[in-house]
Amino acid sequence: MTAAAPTSTGLVPLRRLTWWGTLGCLVLIVVIVVPQVAPIRPVTVQVSLIAAAALVCAAAARYFAVAIQEAGPPRWQLAAVAALAGGAVVALPNGAAAGGFPLVLPLAALIAGVWAGTAWPRRWVLPAGAAVTFVASGLGSSAASWTAPATDAAIAMLCAAGLYSQVWVLRVAQRLDRAHRLERAAALAEERLRFAADLHDIQGHSLQVIALKSELAERLAGADPARAVAEMREVQALARQALGDTREVVRGYRAVSLDTEITNAVRVLNAAGIESSLDRAGSLPPLSSAAENLLGLVVRECTTNVLRHSAARRCTVSLAPGPGGVRLRFTNDAPLGDTDAEPGGLAVLADRLAAAGGRLDRSRTADEFTVSAHLPADADR
Repeated sequence: MTAAAPTSTGLVPLRRLTWWGTLGCLVLIVVIVVPQVAPIRPVTVQVSLIAAAALVCAAAARYFAVAIQEAGPPRWQLAAVAALAGGAVVALPNGAAAGGFPLVLPLAALIAGVWAGTAWPRRWVLPAGAAVTFVASGLGSSAASWTAPATDAAIAMLCAAGLYSQVWVLRVAQRLDRAHRLERAAALAEERLRFAADLHDIQGHSLQVIALKSELAERLAGADPARAVAEMREVQALARQALGDTREVVRGYRAVSLDTEITNAVRVLNAAGIESSLDRAGSLPPLSSAAENLLGLVVRECTTNVLRHSAARRCTVSLAPGPGGVRLRFTNDAPLGDTDAEPGGLAVLADRLAAAGGRLDRSRTADEFTVSAHLPADADR
């Protein structure tokens, strides 16, 4: 068995349902077997068969626990002993009962449990289970025909597949969850690469010019000191400009339109498997560059929160005229934890919007998280 990946909180109810549903099926199998062996005498044999059926179902539960609850795998001897007990349940009363069904159900449960809870290949588990059922049914059958044992083996395989399907659904959901996590990681990596590309585009030219002018000033220092000083002054000016550009990129002040920020956010979220859309209501008033920058920061922060602090499937960005300005609303479903646990997040943005005459509100329920930003169109900081 391979180590299981971390499970999303959304899979916990499915895992719980699968576990208790499987246990319920195993208990029901024992209950069904009891009346089938009730006519058998002596009573000691009857009680032994019921105990054997319970033992087989308990062994099946142990193997299902490996697949569903991630318990440690048991020794192979447990499957061998349980298979002998299940074979006895089929063989001993078969001459008195009408055929092997439903007495083959404990064996079917064991086959499904071993199939789900071990690393043994399916090409061995299913044929071995069918062979044990066929032999047990044949030993206990009063007829000399192979039809009844073959039917019992087929029924056992079908019932085993039905029980295993519960675990199969859980595993499919876990694979989808793992793929969703990988998509989120890829989206975050893509955003980091985009930021690195922006930083390179802004700083690459300035740093190259600074290096060239510094080398030129070094060569002119002895031959033409005045020109060397002029070159170094230009280097100082370029360095200050490069420092300012760096601060703008890091703080998010870079002059990117709000529409571009929203488009990038929707693209990143969709790439992470989150269905995202932009809802525009009416025509917006002309926004100052400061207002666009602040609202763009809100979009970036909300996008990061959705990717890192939610299990969102849907996200909506709405932009509409507000009282004397514009209103931005960012809504996602399935929040997981504190969406503003790190410094420099929504709390800092709320202070900055308040200083610019706006407001940032947050509302949270068990199923939805909403950030609303209100900002005057002529905000100047």
